[in-house]
Amino acid sequence: MGESANLTIRAGDTARFIASVECRQALRVGSREGMVFPAHRTTAGLVLLAELGSAELDELYDETRYTERPDERPDLPSLRTQLAKVRRAGFALNDGLSERGVVAVGVPVRDADGTALAGLSVSMPSVRYDRNQLPTLVATLHRAAGGIEASRDADRGTTPQPGRHE
Repeated sequence: MGESANLTIRAGDTARFIASVECRQALRVGSREGMVFPAHRTTAGLVLLAELGSAELDELYDETRYTERPDERPDLPSLRTQLAKVRRAGFALNDGLSERGVVAVGVPVRDADGTALAGLSVSMPSVRYDRNQLPTLVATLHRAAGGIEASRDADRGTTPQPGRHE
């Protein structure tokens, strides 16, 4: 793929980057490993938030949790619309949401039961993003996520669900 990749988990309303691999290009998105961002502002965070039900989303972004930091609470109607698009598409596209000039695409990494455990994403400078390559990026990410799932399932002796990353 030639771009930087990240594996991210959700912790409440935040997304924690647990692994990053930087590409070798001079102009690149640097490692985010160890960093924590609001989940609704990251590609993997959106992928993972899209798995939540309406009540879970309401609880997670309840106004009372943001009394000290009201500017950090997302606009829930807009977020719901965005998450519905992610669910329908099976991936998230982040064009400048986390950082201006950066585009990222992400897919879920699921456990044997189909629960999304993490998000796998690829990030690039927006000058290199070509929307015509989006289907290829998404397919490559789905294959990579499937490889992670298969490896994890083999380590645990479980059988992955067929057809999750086709």
